[in-house]
Amino acid sequence: MSDISGIPVDVVDLFERLALKLAHDGFTRYSARAVVHRIRWHFQVERGVRDFKCNNNCTPRLSRWWMDKHPQYGEFFETRASPSRHDMTDYAGPYEKREASP
Repeated sequence: MSDISGIPVDVVDLFERLALKLAHDGFTRYSARAVVHRIRWHFQVERGVRDFKCNNNCTPRLSRWWMDKHPQYGEFFETRASPSRHDMTDYAGPYEKREASP
């Protein structure tokens, strides 16, 4: 299971509820980043917590955690290679393929 330590429990709970709603509403794929932006809206606008911070770095951990917890929805969120989960030998990012300028 993915590590989600350091992410507030209320953020994790809301991420799970919103993603489950999307899946139950018939979505087979969705953007984890959009769900995190919706969480920001909830805390900052709806609840008035102006100093709420949710770093974008938590998005991959949340999406992997959710898919591990709810395998019946398959690859609901798109994921990419992560240095913390792979040795990166299978990853050629967009800049690694460019030829060096003379």
